[in-house]
Amino acid sequence: MSLFLYCSEKGLTWLREGRLPFLEAASLMDPFVSNTAVKQTEEPVAVSDAELRAELKVQYDALPESLSSLMTFEYFKEQALKKRGAIEAKIRQHSMPETNVISLKQQKNLTLLCLYERADNPALWQYHGANHQGMVIELDQTHAFFTAPQYKGSPQIFRPIKYGLERPLKLKESHPFASLFHRSEHFANEREWRVLRPVTVADKIMLIHDDSVHLNQIPSSIIKSVTFGATMTAELREKLMGLLKTDLRYRHVPIMACHLDPTQYLLHRAPIDRI
Repeated sequence: MSLFLYCSEKGLTWLREGRLPFLEAASLMDPFVSNTAVKQTEEPVAVSDAELRAELKVQYDALPESLSSLMTFEYFKEQALKKRGAIEAKIRQHSMPETNVISLKQQKNLTLLCLYERADNPALWQYHGANHQGMVIELDQTHAFFTAPQYKGSPQIFRPIKYGLERPLKLKESHPFASLFHRSEHFANEREWRVLRPVTVADKIMLIHDDSVHLNQIPSSIIKSVTFGATMTAELREKLMGLLKTDLRYRHVPIMACHLDPTQYLLHRAPIDRI
């Protein structure tokens, strides 16, 4: 099975390096991960008498014996209800589901590699493949580089994105980084997978357009093909062909090129003769 890395012309650099580019999670600039600009509900949620009584019972039971022995629960309840508004607000806060979010500091300590199930998605080519001028690198998703629970002694997570309307909640049984593996159903056609690793495991860091790219070395056998974009420049095409023909790491790699369908908004990948 394969997954595909969409690249700009920097794909040539990744191939020369023999490394894959992991970006800091913060570079996603996804407001649903950091939970910015949240619109709170305008109408207060009603609190039932049963919920109110249960909250007051918890407070009463938490009193030190020296105080609780001086009053009955009913008297405590009568006095507490003088501040009913504050108590109801506390109950609402407790009952509100907490969304899974990741702080900016945490995001800067995590790196992601974003891969996709298809190499012929026009939208991905436009936004991640330099408007069809870049390339796509096919990778073996069954390799231990992805599937192993650890990388260089540190834990890694490799899984597909879950798409839907509901955002992940912060629950005891949920993963603390769940929001990095959930996206809106509007992106479902991307069919994305992500590899999550700490920044500390990278063996090289490059600064590109003010973003830190954390490079992770790979075995060359993990690369299964390279596909050129439909509008790749002749200069980049020549450089890539030269590398793939002469570098012993890539002599096994099939070279493909994207072509536009004449009647539909489709892309077709066809082999390129190496000779």
